[in-house]
Amino acid sequence: MLAAIGETIRSARKARGWSQQQLADLCHLDRTTIGALERNDFNDLGIRKVERVLMVLGKTLTTKDVGLPTLDDLKAQQRG
Repeated sequence: MLAAIGETIRSARKARGWSQQQLADLCHLDRTTIGALERNDFNDLGIRKVERVLMVLGKTLTTKDVGLPTLDDLKAQQRG
């Protein structure tokens, strides 16, 4: 969920004792960008910025199945 990203960033930053400005400097971004990420305000932010911040914090984005059928599942249902 996107909402979890902001909390993950905030928690990881605080665990390291960094201010938003310190994290921004390490990521070569504006402090306002870090604040927007922590508030889950992704309107003007690209995925590369999110990935850059997460990488500096030692985190990564992952995907997971959410219970939707795969293409192979759908094909098997049509045959069966």
